[in-house]
Formats: sequence, structure tokens, C-alpha cells
Amino acid sequence: MIVKDKLQKAAAGVRQKAGDQQEQDVAFYLRRAFKDEDRVRVFHDIQLCYDGEFAQIDHLIVYTFGFIVIESKSIKGEVRVNAEAEWSRSYRQQWQGMPSPVKQAQLQLKVLRDVLTNNHEKMLGRLFGLIQLGLGGRCYDVLCAISSDAIIDRSKAPKDVAAKLVKTEFIADAVKDLMRLPKYLPTKLRVYDSRPDFNSEELDSICSFLLTEHLKLRPEEQDLVRAAQPQPKSAAKEVEVQTVDLWQVKEKTKSNPAEPIKTAASHTEPLVNGLCKHCQSWDQLSVHAGRYGYYLKCHMCSKNTALKQPCTKCHSQHTKVRKEADKYLVGCESCGHSWRVL
Repeated sequence: MIVKDKLQKAAAGVRQKAGDQQEQDVAFYLRRAFKDEDRVRVFHDIQLCYDGEFAQIDHLIVYTFGFIVIESKSIKGEVRVNAEAEWSRSYRQQWQGMPSPVKQAQLQLKVLRDVLTNNHEKMLGRLFGLIQLGLGGRCYDVLCAISSDAIIDRSKAPKDVAAKLVKTEFIADAVKDLMRLPKYLPTKLRVYDSRPDFNSEELDSICSFLLTEHLKLRPEEQDLVRAAQPQPKSAAKEVEVQTVDLWQVKEKTKSNPAEPIKTAASHTEPLVNGLCKHCQSWDQLSVHAGRYGYYLKCHMCSKNTALKQPCTKCHSQHTKVRKEADKYLVGCESCGHSWRVL
């Protein structure tokens, strides 16, 4: 489940744009893997503070057994990690040292752990399990997601550091290996897994607390974060569809082949649901006008989804999208029917 997505901001400079793109790439793989997993909650770009120490966490996984901090690192060229866990990178065929993103993630994890363990009373109340076990005995891990086109030399790196370095496209697999989520079995039946776990209510309370702490530091994101939260799906309206016998279809086609067969549900007009047809993102879309008309631009996968669609009345492909104030309408050039899509 995605609790907080990365909000789009104007990037200044080539390096910042590359960093933002790397974070978007990691967010894309995490979304595909965990958007429907209730035992996993994902935060992107969350800021926390404890005792004057700030942590800017690129990606945070809150799951049944604990927490995983993921540091995204955009690296072009080659990166090496020596036996002392020191990092260096090549730039224009020249080598230079660089800060360890693993160490950076570990410092962020420490702030997260301090925030949680020193504010557990704000997440308690009806959560009796947290009163007994607290938040200190949970799993706390870090990973570093490196650009897929980088070359990583980890041959001399300490094993515990090398295990934390992951190419972007493998980040979801690495997260799953760390979580080791069992099948949906009651705790009593998990004979070989003694880790204390959070239930769904406890996960909700922890995520709500973390989101509140983030907004204290970034109050300007209050409305944006609220608007990006998934909305409960409204119950679908039942529509009675008139059945038409096959002989009626044949007779109607003979009498007037150009006229479509109408049913009792023909008056219902489907609205665009705001999903990218490529990556299924719903909260990172913007409307643009291009050579072939209006389309949705997805900032998660950088691909487009056309607003144009066949006529919902006569099924003609000869339709055109137009804008009226803040509404986007599709009009059919064959039958004159029009309906709103956004």
C-alpha cells in the first residue's frame, strides 16, 4: 500500500534532475510490487526529526515485522567499494571519493528509530500489542538502490555492505528478501517465525503518526499529501441491462445496419478514472495538449495516455476532445453525442 507518494517539484540542475528520476524509478518498482499488499506500507520522500537531528528518507517501508530505509543514488559510470567500506566513483574517466549512501541510510534509520521508540505513547491507546513489545525489538534494515546503468564493483566490499547494494530494477526483490513475509497464516501457526508482528490497526497508527511528523516539518505539503491519499471506492451502481435475443439482433441489422442496438444501460457514461495505462499510476498525472490532442502525462513512467476514446453511444472512432473551463469533453463526430472524461 502506498501511503505517501513523491510529490513533483521543479528540479534545478542536471544532477538534481537525475536524482529525482532515480527516486521516481525506485518508486515505480515499489508501487508495482506493494500497491495491493496490506502488510506493507510505502512512503516516498518523508522527512523526520529527533532532538535536532533531521532525516530525509527517500523511501521508507513499514511492514508487519519492522522498517526498511531505502536510499536512492543516481550514479553514472562506475562505483567501487573497498574493504573499509569506502566509496569512490568515476567521473569523466577520473576517480574521486564519495560519501557512503549506506552509511547515510543508517543515520536516517537511527533518526527513524529514535522518533518511534521515544514517541510510542502517541501510537498506543488501544494498541495493546505495542504496549507489551514496544517498537525497539522490531526489524530495522537499510538498502541502497543504485542506478541501473551504473557499474558496481563490490568485490572487495565487506559482505554486510555488499548485500545492501541493489540495482534499481531488483529493489522490490531485495525488499521481499528482507521482509520474509509468510503466507497469510495466524501467528500460532508460524512455527519457525518468532518475530513480533504488527497487526493492520497498529500499522495504520504508526503510518498516521509518521505522516503527521512529516507534515510538521513540511506544512506546505498538507493539502497536496491529503489530495494524494487513496480514496475509498464508492459502491458500484447496479445497472439492469436489457437482454436481446440473437434473432432480434439479426432482424435489426437487416432493417438498419448502421443503427446500433440499444440496451437499458446505454445511457451510462463511463468517466476516465485517471489511471496511466502503462504503470497504473493515479496521482502523478497532468493534462497536456499535443499534436494529436489532449493526453495525460504520467510522471511515474514518463509515458502518455490519450484522453480520446470511442463514442460511448455509437462506438464510432471519429471523436474529438475539447476543453470547456476546467472540464474535458469528448464529442462524437458521427452521432453528435458528447460526454465528460475528466
